[in-house]
Amino acid sequence: MVKIGIMGLTGCSGCQCEILNCEDAIYKLLGRVEFSYFPLAQDNNSFEEFDVLFVEGSVTTDLDEEKVKKGREISKILVAVGSCACYGGVQSQRNDEVSLEEMIKGVYGTTELPVKISKPRAVSEVVKVDYELPGCPLDKRQFVYAVAFLLNGVKPFFPKIPVCHECKLSETECLTLKGIPCQGPISFSGCGAPCTSQGVGCQGCRGDCDFPNYNEMVSILERNGLKREDAFKFIKVFRGKQAQDRISKLFRGDLDEKGA
Repeated sequence: MVKIGIMGLTGCSGCQCEILNCEDAIYKLLGRVEFSYFPLAQDNNSFEEFDVLFVEGSVTTDLDEEKVKKGREISKILVAVGSCACYGGVQSQRNDEVSLEEMIKGVYGTTELPVKISKPRAVSEVVKVDYELPGCPLDKRQFVYAVAFLLNGVKPFFPKIPVCHECKLSETECLTLKGIPCQGPISFSGCGAPCTSQGVGCQGCRGDCDFPNYNEMVSILERNGLKREDAFKFIKVFRGKQAQDRISKLFRGDLDEKGA
């Protein structure tokens, strides 16, 4: 029996809820796998050895770090699920702008806390990650596909093409051409483009596609009414260190002018 664990770190647990929404698929899996650790869904849990461990949330406390390091030690395969685990998520969007002390004081009003807190980090910044399933929340179909791939000894593979590709397939009108801020041109598809189909610009929660053109993306956002500084913040919302490193490298001059 294949042992699967589903562990949550700092986050909203939305990705774990999305996994629970895979009801039919989970019922079919029960004959082949054992969910030996899934505290959000069951009372009896064993944190021992796993064939596959799925990890949701960012590494933000000393307890998070301890748990994910232990999880890595006892797992054959570790999969990061959701934007927080893959990139640091929304809570890491200002890691490059303010100090940890400023963050803690801004939220709690004091730096005296019962747990040790660090700036939110992606799981891959702490331990080796074998595969990533990004999204806020993750796409439950990709979770099912990934489990099916792994059970059959196949490496999960999802092409990192832009969200624009999915808009074209679904004949969704291009929001960028309508002047609506949208990160589709630089964002990893696979979600089915639910936001753009409802008239909301892609927020980039699945991170970068292959070969993202940040220079052109920022230019487009500026033409659509955003100030350059606001374009940077818009791109950084979900992508954490991934976007912060690219923006710092490509737009160092702009950041220096603003003292960032």
